Amino acid sequence: MMRTDVGGWALRLFTYISMAFLFFPVAITLLVSINPREFVLPPTGFTLEWFRAAWASDTFVRAMGVSLWLGLTATIVANAIAFLAVLAMIRYDFRGKTLINLLIMSPLLIPTTIFSLALYVFFARLGFGAGIPALVIGHTLHVLPFAVRILMASMQNFDMSLEEAARNVGAGPVRTLFSITLPVIRTGLLSSLVLCFVLSWNDFPISVFLAPPGWTPLPVELFSYIKYQYDAVGAALASSLILISALAIIVIDRMSGLRQVVNH
Repeated sequence: MMRTDVGGWALRLFTYISMAFLFFPVAITLLVSINPREFVLPPTGFTLEWFRAAWASDTFVRAMGVSLWLGLTATIVANAIAFLAVLAMIRYDFRGKTLINLLIMSPLLIPTTIFSLALYVFFARLGFGAGIPALVIGHTLHVLPFAVRILMASMQNFDMSLEEAARNVGAGPVRTLFSITLPVIRTGLLSSLVLCFVLSWNDFPISVFLAPPGWTPLPVELFSYIKYQYDAVGAALASSLILISALAIIVIDRMSGLRQVVNH
């Protein structure tokens, strides 16, 4: 019993230390972004001036617009592909189903930097190189496995008799899809949309390799800024990204529960 208690305390201590290690940079970034004296810690007061400067910058606002458009496009395309793939894999048995599932999930097995470089080389060999189509495809491939995983969990216990009942009363395939299938998996679909958008919104490696000149997503613009500017505007912008991501996680938790999404 004593050995079990010591092991439990050691595991909890390790967990707390790991969490502190992960959250320490986030906490420092948040503190710097509200500190009137920038990088002097502990904070000497409270200010939102750095946030105002970040959101008033035309460069950052333009980059936010690029990231917003890119995130929405990649999210919609990835979830449309994921929904069709999940329907096929759950409802039909066909040769190569396991291989297709493995190929869809393969980006999760490859470090993002290597995956991004491979995409850049691939598009360069095709004669395209960096560009908007390559950027959209890269972001879509990056978030696609997450969409498939969440939608697979939502469709796993789907009651097919509901669709059959709709068909029996005269509903066509399209009407059945929008009146039965999508409402039933609404929670998982919304969770997938939010999560995919957050992943695309915060993605740096794929964007830095595939973004064309004049079409710079926000994480790349932020990286370029902090390389040459030593002020808290970059920290404020990073804090904005952190807060937006945290808000999205709260939305997912309220809609379906993080534990349910993670477990599946």
